[in-house]
Amino acid sequence: MTAIPTRPARPAGAAPTRHRGRRAGAAPVVSHVVLVIASIVVLLPLLFVVFLSFKDIPGILGTPLSWPDVFHVENYPNAWNEGDIGRFLANTIIVACVTVAAILAFSSLAAFVIARYRFTGNQLLYLFFVSGLALPIQIIALPIFILIKNLHLLNTLTSLVIVFASGGISYSVFILVNFMRTIPFELQEAAVMDGAGPLRIYWHIVLPLIRPALGIVAIFQFLSAWKEFFLPLLLVQDPSSMTVPVGILSFVGEHSTEWQLLLAGLVIISLPTLIGFLLVAKQFRRNLVGGGVKA
Repeated sequence: MTAIPTRPARPAGAAPTRHRGRRAGAAPVVSHVVLVIASIVVLLPLLFVVFLSFKDIPGILGTPLSWPDVFHVENYPNAWNEGDIGRFLANTIIVACVTVAAILAFSSLAAFVIARYRFTGNQLLYLFFVSGLALPIQIIALPIFILIKNLHLLNTLTSLVIVFASGGISYSVFILVNFMRTIPFELQEAAVMDGAGPLRIYWHIVLPLIRPALGIVAIFQFLSAWKEFFLPLLLVQDPSSMTVPVGILSFVGEHSTEWQLLLAGLVIISLPTLIGFLLVAKQFRRNLVGGGVKA
C-alpha cells in the first residue's frame, strides 16, 4: 500500500507571517507619507510669508502668487529700522529669559516639596497650584491690570515678567510633580542616611534626574512668553517697553498697512526662535533619551 504524504497541520494559534511582514513593511512607508504631508501643511504658509516679504505692496495685493520681477531685499533693513524691531527683540528676549529662570526656580522647588515629602495639606497645595490651569487669562485680565497699576508697574518689563511667571507656575508644577514622582524614594533615603539635607537632595539628586522635564518646561514657557500678545497689549503702551507681538503692529495703520514691512518683520522675529531650536534640539533629544531613571 502506498503511503499518501500529508502536509503537517499548522498550529491552531499560528498566524501567517507573510501578511504580517507586509504590514510591518508598509507601516514605515505610511508613517513617512503622513509626516511629509504634515510637514508640507506646516511649512507651506511659512514659506509663502517669506516669498511675499520680498515683494512690494502692488505685488503682494495684486499678484501674490506670481514670481516677483524684482526681489525687494530692502524690505528687511527698512522693517528693522522703521519698526524698531531690534528694541522689541531685546525686550522680548529679556522678558522670556527672566520669566523662564523664575519659573524653573520656583516651580522646581514647589514640585520637590509636593512630590518628595508627605505632610498635611500636601494634595491641597498641589490642587492649589494646578487649579490655575482652569482659569482663562481673559477672566483675570482686569484684576491683573488693577494690581499692576496699583504697584506702579505699567509700561515696564517687570510687569510682564511678574505676570508671565505667575501664569506659568501652574503648568510647570503639574509637569514637574508628576515627573519627580517617578524617581525612586530609595535614592532619597540613601542620601538622607549619608547625611544629605533637603537642599542637597534637591540640587544634587533630583535636579539632574529631571533635566528632560526642565527642558520641556523651559521651551514651553519661553515660547509662551515670546508669542504672548494679549497681556503685553494690556499692560504696556510705551513703545520702549513693547515686545515683538505688540510692537510689530506699528506697521498696521488706521487707514493702511505696510504689508511688505509687516511680512519682513514677521520673518525677522521668527528667526531667533528657529535658531534657538536648532541649537538646543540635539541636546534636548539627548536628555530625553538618557535622562530617565534606570532601575
